[in-house]
Amino acid sequence: MRVWMLLACVLSQGAWALAPCEKTSQVGSWCEVSIDQLHPTQGGVGQLQVDTTVAELADKSEKQLDKLMKKKEIPVVIAPDGGYWLVDRHHLTKALWQQGVKEARVKVIARLQDRASFWSQMQNNHWAWLKDERGQPLTPEQLPGHIRDLPDYPYRTLAGLLQDAGYFSKQDQVYFVEFAWASWLGQQMAWQPVNAANLAERLAEAKRLACNSKASALPGYPGKQCRLNPPRSGS
Repeated sequence: MRVWMLLACVLSQGAWALAPCEKTSQVGSWCEVSIDQLHPTQGGVGQLQVDTTVAELADKSEKQLDKLMKKKEIPVVIAPDGGYWLVDRHHLTKALWQQGVKEARVKVIARLQDRASFWSQMQNNHWAWLKDERGQPLTPEQLPGHIRDLPDYPYRTLAGLLQDAGYFSKQDQVYFVEFAWASWLGQQMAWQPVNAANLAERLAEAKRLACNSKASALPGYPGKQCRLNPPRSGS
């Protein structure tokens, strides 16, 4: 727990101190906001990835933590009502919350003014993913209201690990690419359970699937690993 008291101090009082976020915060600026005020723009997270992030952060020094939080940009969109919508780094933000960190450093990437077109703009800019793990539609009202309430999407963990291993890329920094892969992987793998005990086995299967031409319609296909080690014909 002492490590996380240190982390909270680093994020709120470290060398990279920032002004509080406001409704009028400029696009492109960095500011500090309570995690309680960050609204998720996706339906869930890969909890195994969140837990891994928790363990990784716990091993870092004060200097390393400060450097990491400068590098790991947490982008937000400010809504017409002044609300802050988290458009990426949901896993990192939930990991911080789980360990008692209350404030996050964020970058304002947009301020939207039109209430009527807010959600259409969010989707057109790839700033929201209104589908569940299986690709079924979600309404904005069905999104969890707080980062702590994001449920586990096991296949999102699988997709995240697949991306980290180089089997698909995040094209042009478009957010939520991993969710398209998660839904596809689940369909291909008949939604078999994914957990810590079978993760290595499921990931090996996902790697084989990722290089198959059946995945060619997915964003980020083929990844570097597939180009370096193309699948054998008939796979």
